[in-house]
Amino acid sequence: MKKLLVAAALVSGVSFAAGAKGTDAWKTLDKDGDGSLSAEEAAGDAELNSHFSTLDKNADGKLSAEEYKAHHADHAKGGKKAK
Repeated sequence: MKKLLVAAALVSGVSFAAGAKGTDAWKTLDKDGDGSLSAEEAAGDAELNSHFSTLDKNADGKLSAEEYKAHHADHAKGGKKAK
């Protein structure tokens, strides 16, 4: 069963873990602690980096916690990719 769960996690390509782990990822990525993620900080996560410009809804060059949470929530609901 553990192998199946690990395989499912790897196949999904989801880089964001649910709950507190998503918060931990944010803290890890937000190197300067300013409460937003720059493109350089987002580069630490391949998937987030690949969708950065789409996720940056207000096009200010950084992801707010709200923009990040919206992406994270999409993944928790079934792995929806940014459009």
